[in-house]
Amino acid sequence: MIYTKLKHFGGPDNILPLDETEAFELGIAAVHEKDVAGILQALEYLTELALKYIRERQGKEALRIIKYIRNIGQAAALHRLEPEATTAILSYSPLARLACREEMEEVLVGIALALGEIGKTAASEKLEVSSKLAASCLGEMGNTAAFRKLRKESVAVVFSLGEIGRVLTKQKLGDAAENTLSWLGKAGKAAASQNIEAAARSAEFLLEEIGAQAIDKNLKEAAETSARSLEGIGKTADKKGLEAVLLQAAYSLETIKVDAEDRYMMSASIIAKVALQNFEMIEESKGAKKAWKPRRWHNGSEAY
Repeated sequence: MIYTKLKHFGGPDNILPLDETEAFELGIAAVHEKDVAGILQALEYLTELALKYIRERQGKEALRIIKYIRNIGQAAALHRLEPEATTAILSYSPLARLACREEMEEVLVGIALALGEIGKTAASEKLEVSSKLAASCLGEMGNTAAFRKLRKESVAVVFSLGEIGRVLTKQKLGDAAENTLSWLGKAGKAAASQNIEAAARSAEFLLEEIGAQAIDKNLKEAAETSARSLEGIGKTADKKGLEAVLLQAAYSLETIKVDAEDRYMMSASIIAKVALQNFEMIEESKGAKKAWKPRRWHNGSEAY
């Protein structure tokens, strides 16, 4: 039914006669019916429509279609239709490229948040391919956003990666969690390299939180990746003179070190310890040695 209806209007050159809400509803119905052809037709139609809106610089309309694609992708993930969820994720690539050329940051923020939502839903259903793809798309967006000094997009990318990483770690999907933490570290490092302090510090907070969660779930490689990523952000922050970002990297590494020691996860603890020693050498070279003192959270665990 969807194929006939969409084909009748001749694709993107005659896109307006078909109501976009109807196309979205047909896509959702196709998910429930597991009509693969129908899902792909709806996604293709909506993607072309979003491209049309971006070309015309109709940001509000483009954001509405971005949400429709997100909802179809999430529905596909919830029904464990991973190839179709993956297609929804890939639909955002041409939209992001065009929005970047058109310098429509609000649209890019919307795409980043939508990718995070689909990736998070895929992670909750243990769809590793889809969740990893969402993280890699976000990571690439983060690099571009930092290079172009797009602060809102950089923060949105970091936030979305954190949302995916939390769920993957909770689900004990170690390989996918490690992948996402690596992209989160790269996004934070890229942000620090361009003096986007809010995104860099947000990445550090998330790496600390998810790294501690990885230790609790006994995800060794994910915990190690968190520590290495924090070290990378800290080193970049030092080169750029971002003192607050460097300090946060050290504080977060201290948490990883202490938590890892408590759980006898010595490799992660050693990585964090070596990074902290490097940071102390940096402080000493500046003539102001810093001791990274933990503080206490309300539940009695250590923080700063």
